Amino acid sequence: MWRFGLLLVVVTACSKKPAVVDAGPSTPLGMSGGPSTSLGMNGRVRLADAGYSLAWISEASGLPQVVVDGRPISGGPAAHYLAAAQASGLFVTRSEHEVEQLFWLSFDGGATALSAPSPRARSVSTAGGVTLFESGVGGLSNLARVDGGQVVTHSAGSFEPSVAPDGRWFAFVSSRDGDAEIYRAAIDGGQLQRLTAFHLDDVAPKVSPDAKWIAFVSNREGQDRLFLVKPDGRGQRRLHQEAAQDTRWDAGEYEAAEADAVWTPDSTALLFSARGPRGHWHLFIAEVVSGEVTRLTDGAWDDQLPALSPDGKWIAFVSSRDGNAELYVMPRGGEATRVTFEPSSDWKPLWVPSK
Repeated sequence: MWRFGLLLVVVTACSKKPAVVDAGPSTPLGMSGGPSTSLGMNGRVRLADAGYSLAWISEASGLPQVVVDGRPISGGPAAHYLAAAQASGLFVTRSEHEVEQLFWLSFDGGATALSAPSPRARSVSTAGGVTLFESGVGGLSNLARVDGGQVVTHSAGSFEPSVAPDGRWFAFVSSRDGDAEIYRAAIDGGQLQRLTAFHLDDVAPKVSPDAKWIAFVSNREGQDRLFLVKPDGRGQRRLHQEAAQDTRWDAGEYEAAEADAVWTPDSTALLFSARGPRGHWHLFIAEVVSGEVTRLTDGAWDDQLPALSPDGKWIAFVSSRDGNAELYVMPRGGEATRVTFEPSSDWKPLWVPSK
């Protein structure tokens, strides 16, 4: 049995913790003592202006660990990966020796195991009081609820759940029909419906906050592009048309791509990263109705993994503009401010909602 010490981190006060059924006793997740020095003064000012806490993954200790506003809240000989954020705490994947386990790390202190150790415990999606994740218990990758029980099982595997805002249904990826396609199911795994049908891969579904659209990535055109489909399978279309018409998207010797889709809170647009000329990734936002695209960043570097604040006004993202992967924050439509200052990589930013 592994044991670590625990650093109590108080960020924004919370509403409620996720329900846990038969998850075992509360267990220390571990921590490295003391606050981090990675958060610079400019970053502190900008984060305070945003009004939210920011969580991310830092490799300053040599292994990926979870950090909130510059303070590490996990540590020890295992790697810890940030999976999802709520006002009351974080979902974190602990990984060691190819074994993963999902934990709930409360800002009130303590960590609770949400899954048994298995080859897979990741891709958390939480909405409407329901939290699903990829579980390696009993198969390649099944979908399970943190409050107990498998939801979808199949020998071909099920991946990347995205729970609808009301918690009554979810979208996910499965290759049960020969290649990766998007499916929809009721929250208990019933009423299964295939939403896409193409001989190439459709992956990474994201249900919109108003539940009217599902965004996904498809390589059906020979390049990874963002598409939309309604929850009943109708209205399938590409998010925008600029990729086919604008030479900025010509990647030359590199394969062009779109990824990291994030819905705006009002469901009117999608923030995403795209790889264009000379292979660099940058941030864009596209309107759902018109398909109009606005470039948000540019330069001879990579900008990826955007995260929108709950009010949609602030963007956190990873950039290599200063030599290695660091976090930046910018108001939507404004200039970016660097947040982290470690020689090691910092990545996967997630805003912590207010209560």
